[in-house]
Amino acid sequence: GKAIAAWAGGEAGLEAAGVPVDAPGVIVTDSGPSALDQVRTLLASHRVWERFTSGV
Repeated sequence: GKAIAAWAGGEAGLEAAGVPVDAPGVIVTDSGPSALDQVRTLLASHRVWERFTSGV
């Protein structure tokens, strides 16, 4: 449930792992500094529960 960031072609790794690049808490950008800026806000909330469906 942690925030995930990818850049410079990292979206291929996300897709290979079955992580949709447009899922909540997933950041895909063109540079590391940009990814850090965007993911820093998400990390403050600790988890991104919206990415998971309820199994109960």
